[in-house]
Amino acid sequence: MHALDRVTRVTGEFVYNGWAIELARISHARFVYAPSSGREKRMYWKMSTDLSYPLVRSMGLHDPLDGLITYTQLAATAAGDQKGSAQLQTEIADMAGMCKGRSWATDDPLGIGGLLSDAFRVAQLMTSGYFSRSGLLVALLESSLLSLETLDQDQMKLPANHRLAFRELGLSIGLRALQGLWDLIGKNRARFREEHDLDDRIRALREYERLAETIENFWLRPEHRQREPWMAHRHINMVMLAAGISPDGFLML
Repeated sequence: MHALDRVTRVTGEFVYNGWAIELARISHARFVYAPSSGREKRMYWKMSTDLSYPLVRSMGLHDPLDGLITYTQLAATAAGDQKGSAQLQTEIADMAGMCKGRSWATDDPLGIGGLLSDAFRVAQLMTSGYFSRSGLLVALLESSLLSLETLDQDQMKLPANHRLAFRELGLSIGLRALQGLWDLIGKNRARFREEHDLDDRIRALREYERLAETIENFWLRPEHRQREPWMAHRHINMVMLAAGISPDGFLML
């Protein structure tokens, strides 16, 4: 969905955003369900390829958060299409409901990177009037900092045979978002005036920026990319490494 939306934002061709919205609606209808107990809606973590049945019934920690932000991004892009009227209000409301009262802190490097990337996406959407006064940006930054403070960095000193590249590279991509986030807020102070202590939070997060270079340099070494853990996930690893080295195509809206 994000990739299709990026194509629209780069080319100005709204057909790709339309496909992304169609994919969002279909996926949402299959992944999201209401428990028989009558409690709030939930979503499956993984579905079969044809979306006919769940493979993993539990809900991922950040799944509704990612859905909320991505759906809002798609709707924001669609708003610029004079010919279109596609919206995702129901789907966005479902995701917002699943996000209420949740803590996003995690000890997973990939999850931390996702939080940082999401924070940048939220900030970019805020410059267009989305997520205003929601408190979401501050919550994401607070959760990111707490997560980084408790991250076991000794795991990233292990040999390549004992590490999963894509999880570490997810963190490096998120850390690469901090410079863009800092610049964006600096250029749009009026949009962020009600978000408290943003500068202090981002400065604290930027103390960890060098970790991105450490991770990327490790996996750029050919001998580390010849190990079994890399080869077992080589396709996603290569994509993640490329995104870390040149992150704007993924991070910018």
